[in-house]
Amino acid sequence: MTPTILQPDCPIGSTSASPLPPAPASAPRGNPTPYRYATLCQAAEAMANDEVDAVTLVASCEAAFQADNARLNAIVVSDFEAGYAAARDRDRERRAGQLRSPLHGIPFTIKESFDVSGWPTTLGDPAHRGNVASTHSDVVKRLLDAGAVLLGKTNVPIYLRDWQSYNDVYGTTRNPRDPTRTPGGSSGGSAAAVCAGMSFFDVGSDIGSSIRNPAHFCGVFSHKSTHGIVSLKGHGLGGGMAVPDINVAGPLARSARDLELVLNTIAGPAGAAASAIRLTLPACEQAELRAFRFGVLANQPLAEVDGPVERCIVELGKQLEQAGATVIWDARPALDAAQLLRTYILLLRASTSHYLDDGAFAAALAASETVSADDPRYAGLQYVGTALRHREWLNLQALRETFCEAWQQLFSDIDVLLCPVAATAAFPLDEAGPPWQRTLNVNGRAQPMTTQLFWAGHSGLCGLPSTVVPAGTTADGLPIGVQIVAPLYHDLRSLRVAALLEGAGYAFAPPELRSALA
Repeated sequence: MTPTILQPDCPIGSTSASPLPPAPASAPRGNPTPYRYATLCQAAEAMANDEVDAVTLVASCEAAFQADNARLNAIVVSDFEAGYAAARDRDRERRAGQLRSPLHGIPFTIKESFDVSGWPTTLGDPAHRGNVASTHSDVVKRLLDAGAVLLGKTNVPIYLRDWQSYNDVYGTTRNPRDPTRTPGGSSGGSAAAVCAGMSFFDVGSDIGSSIRNPAHFCGVFSHKSTHGIVSLKGHGLGGGMAVPDINVAGPLARSARDLELVLNTIAGPAGAAASAIRLTLPACEQAELRAFRFGVLANQPLAEVDGPVERCIVELGKQLEQAGATVIWDARPALDAAQLLRTYILLLRASTSHYLDDGAFAAALAASETVSADDPRYAGLQYVGTALRHREWLNLQALRETFCEAWQQLFSDIDVLLCPVAATAAFPLDEAGPPWQRTLNVNGRAQPMTTQLFWAGHSGLCGLPSTVVPAGTTADGLPIGVQIVAPLYHDLRSLRVAALLEGAGYAFAPPELRSALA
């Protein structure tokens, strides 16, 4: 079927799974079914017990979509008719005893930047409205082969370059916790759809906290995978690359256990490598929080975070200490943080330069000539990074390896690092000017919004896995997430910590739309 494309107008406990949650007393409009805020694992268990079928789960997601998407604008391309047809097929397979995977029959959405055959991939640029994919991206193909049911695509900022999600093709996405605020970006539509119950999970991409930031802003779980373990073939314009520099794919969901199931499905070598290479992530043996050694970095002078965010991270560390875990305060790799940030910005902009057309690239080259070599500001470094020669890139790569060694040394003393995701909770929508010209209010002072790149690149430059867990709220109820960073390829370690924290009460809570718009 032809998809519908939106036009813009507008204490420490156990790890056992909780029972299916009842609909909250003060639920959003739309009378959600009991499955609207269920986890993937809960839905899968209910299907296994013949308590629900895939068609009903699609209907639950569609009810949430009909109730709130007009206000939130999370899903911008949808085909529920095709979703129902796929769900009926999955239900028939289940009755015949033919289960494809733990994701069999589970409805999901996908970030707009991932190709879906027959659907547009625009990255929010009106010039690419007619860019209709002819094949599925690797991520989408693996999810469909696993029996998951695709419902639609979720919104992004233009060229995925903002911590908000708005563009001239699909309009503005709003935060389900407060529609006057951003859901984050660039996987903002992904987090908003999952938070609002429109899908059971989504897969986003992350080169500058684009998975982590929206999870933090919307109060959901997410996982930034180790660099290279999930193919990004079919992501972005022109089909993308399987393993681009820095960028990764990863899931967003309402439970840590859900993240692991999705990661297990989408991870692994692609193309010719799949015939020769097998991915086996190291198991995590620790079964209790007190068995872990936690490093805690609640703030950093180079990228100051707001008081409520810092206090939330500190309080979590104290709770872990009281539970008997080893906590090392102010833990950080032995490296020059300013040098790392500069290197990250340069390599980030070098990696994304292929999105620019010839005119924009020529303008960036000209702008780079006017930037002082010792200017640390993002406004100029973005052009220097775009104009990098390959020899300069190689020199920075050697420097990156020294940062990776510093991280490896830190992980000889700790198992995971707990740190902020971003400087603040979700901020009010602000679409004036480019992101690097905007500021955030951090502890009563204006901070350049691009300062938040530190918390993206601190671990992201070295490809480390990172899981985000809801860790608390601000005084007015906005979510605050904690970033759990683990060593390379130890994705299952950060996910285990996330699951243990979830069992301890650091869990997803359904939103209440609090706005004059509601």
